Amino acid sequence: MNISGHNHRIEYTTNVFINADADTAEVRDWKEKLISIAEQIPAQADTLKPLIQFLVASISPAKIYMLQHKDTATTAIGGFIDLLIVISGKNNVPFTEMEPVLEMVYLKDQRVACSLHSEGNVIEGLRNGHIFYSLNCIPENLVYDDKVAMYPSTTPEAMQELKQRLREQFMLNFKKAIDFNESATYLHENNPSHIIGFLLHQAVELTYRSVLQSLNGYDKKTHEIRSLKKHIRRCAPQLNSIFPDDTDEEKRLLDILENAYLKARYDSQYNIPECDLSKLFDKVMRLQETAKKIVEEKTS
Repeated sequence: MNISGHNHRIEYTTNVFINADADTAEVRDWKEKLISIAEQIPAQADTLKPLIQFLVASISPAKIYMLQHKDTATTAIGGFIDLLIVISGKNNVPFTEMEPVLEMVYLKDQRVACSLHSEGNVIEGLRNGHIFYSLNCIPENLVYDDKVAMYPSTTPEAMQELKQRLREQFMLNFKKAIDFNESATYLHENNPSHIIGFLLHQAVELTYRSVLQSLNGYDKKTHEIRSLKKHIRRCAPQLNSIFPDDTDEEKRLLDILENAYLKARYDSQYNIPECDLSKLFDKVMRLQETAKKIVEEKTS
């Protein structure tokens, strides 16, 4: 590791094991390929250099974009990274055969994820002003490029118009989520009711869907919070740290919220203990504050 002042650049060594009987030219070609990959990886992706080398050598992508999501949770360290991997139409390997490679990539690090995208869809999305691709498939995020094809770019003026439209769309949809949370709060403080669990569920569901509509460009019509969590991973993974679902206690709380969608309305014996309601109210408030902050930052 070389350190100069407060800035440091981490140097990595990539080990490649090749059959002893392999042709010398093949070994030389592999070495040159790995070196050429490493040389074009920008400084901001230094920590992922071995990972990017592995991906390029394994599945030969056309481009890789690194999407960095700052963690807004006060108890968390660092952020989340999504490597958006673009696969050329000339690559005939099915995505299903590439997915095991991606699972190896983030097996030990849930803060690093990968997603596969066909080059045709990315180019078409950029040409048509698709929200997700326009915001993320930009030169500043590019960490690998096979330099075969040039992608369309959105003009600064068009980008500003797009962001303004996204902010307006988000607030229009997000208001419904706010209304459900405020209604739950009012009932909790003035007229305790079994329906509070349902209102909190809707506040969470509509918060997730508002963000998905604004930053991903589609509305995932489902009432399952866990399903929405999977889809939000691409554009706002910070939200999932509020309902992490990674311990017995967190699973129990999320189960309460999921079950409330039906039981709070149809089960006359259904009741959520006050201690759990307090925890859920706190999480819903943090979820909505974080969602609003994420969208504001991405569309500023």
